[in-house]
Amino acid sequence: MKIYLDDLREPPPGHLLVKRVDRLKEIVKEKGQDIKVLDLDNYLGDYSKFGGNGIDFVLWLEEAVYTGEVKLNPDVKIVSHSSDPTMRDAIEEVGERIKAYLRSKR
Repeated sequence: MKIYLDDLREPPPGHLLVKRVDRLKEIVKEKGQDIKVLDLDNYLGDYSKFGGNGIDFVLWLEEAVYTGEVKLNPDVKIVSHSSDPTMRDAIEEVGERIKAYLRSKR
């Protein structure tokens, strides 16, 4: 499963489009082991009132993985396509911490 979080752009072929962080959290809780790619935008415009933006999601995900609330595929790819380079780097940095933690648990 490949997931694309964005409020405006169309997802690449084969990706599930999700526009709201609250919905993405539900999907990740249910399908975490099946997720191969999380491709995240940061700014979600009007949709941000439903759980925040991409950085809010990835910070939640980090805590959820550490506490065991979410079981995530250890080979998941966490990337950002945000046009804001600062936020893109911040999201991907948290993603790298999550992946390092998952690798340490193998």
